[in-house]
Amino acid sequence: MIFKILKKFALLAFDIVDIYYHQVRIKIFLKKKKIPLNTFFDVGSHLGSYTDIIMKLNPQSNCFLFEPQIRIFEKVKNKYIQLNNIKVYNLGISDTENIKNLFINMHDLTSTFSSFNEKSKYLNFKAKLYETSIDKMNYKTEQVNTITLNKFILTNKIKSIDLIKIDTEGHDLKVLYGLEKEIDIVKNILIEFHHRDLFLDYKPYEIHDFLIKNGFELIKIFKFPFSWQDRFYSKKN
Repeated sequence: MIFKILKKFALLAFDIVDIYYHQVRIKIFLKKKKIPLNTFFDVGSHLGSYTDIIMKLNPQSNCFLFEPQIRIFEKVKNKYIQLNNIKVYNLGISDTENIKNLFINMHDLTSTFSSFNEKSKYLNFKAKLYETSIDKMNYKTEQVNTITLNKFILTNKIKSIDLIKIDTEGHDLKVLYGLEKEIDIVKNILIEFHHRDLFLDYKPYEIHDFLIKNGFELIKIFKFPFSWQDRFYSKKN
């Protein structure tokens, strides 16, 4: 009983902090810095909370959302069905065009192509909230078609991207690799950084090094309390 109460409280607290503190800080930053938002890519969109932020700042923005979970995709597609400037795709973004197994998590925000590190203290605590173990947090798999951003950009003849938000639960570096030469048309990237031990073979410093090597600079770090970071990088002038 106590775990059920703790779970409800923890998840409610998570949502409150995320929506009314973390995301609000990002929205204020984008507005204050006058970041252009004519074209926005939401990679790992979930229900589109970051697209909602962009639309409040620029209702005319052309938004491209990528959500691999079929159940979540159907929800977000219906959410924006009346808006012609928002397009939603049931695709995973990666460094190859392929079919990958997506591990569907009890906390659907953290469904992933990556493998969990079962020694992670954070993940073990989270599993306890769900009254299970790490190996059972991913309760099923879905086969998902993946595409590279390079292929998508060239196919859709996109000439410039003002902002890409990447939240793919440990798969973020492969998303960046998939940009290939088209990384040159990207002006800003908002990307999630996790604890080092959440996923096997996950090295966040490689993400940072890759972006620096490709002409970006770290502008701002948004720390989510006791958890991850969202980092904002901009292309150097």
